[in-house]
Amino acid sequence: MMTTANDVNLNTFLHVCGFRLEDRETILRIAPIILPHLGRVTDRFYDLLLQDERIAEYLEGRIDLLKKTHLGWLESLFSGDYGADFIQRQEKIGEVHVNVRVPPLFVAASMSFLRAELSSVISQYILDREEAGQSTRALLGLLDLCQYLIDRKYNETLMNNLGISQTLLVRLQTTGKKRAAS
Repeated sequence: MMTTANDVNLNTFLHVCGFRLEDRETILRIAPIILPHLGRVTDRFYDLLLQDERIAEYLEGRIDLLKKTHLGWLESLFSGDYGADFIQRQEKIGEVHVNVRVPPLFVAASMSFLRAELSSVISQYILDREEAGQSTRALLGLLDLCQYLIDRKYNETLMNNLGISQTLLVRLQTTGKKRAAS
């Protein structure tokens, strides 16, 4: 499912996040129910983005292409492919966002929107409560995984552009006052 043999950080994330092989089966099972609604989700998403002047400036003149790209990405989440190609696609999003100077706030806000919107689609169209709960958990885990991979590559690309090594970044993130033992 996921090629993580040499990626201890991804292994840790997956362990805590809990996205597992059975979640892949759940995503594939609900795909025919969810896929027909993704165009509407994408339209709502971009309508919302255009209402925020900070975000709207990033979209000017490219809205149709961005909608098409976003819809394709959403659809790919329901393919069941969560291996190396999936990881590379998510990382490419993070890299592109750095290169076009999209702030990480926009990715976090976008994922928050998708978590709520897709959970709503599940609750509306999957009537069995147990199946809806399992489907929601699987989908939220998948979106969390996407955000982790996108954010990780965003940070890596940004640090590389600034000439800051990953080792230094980790040291800066984990340096601080040590708490006195109680």
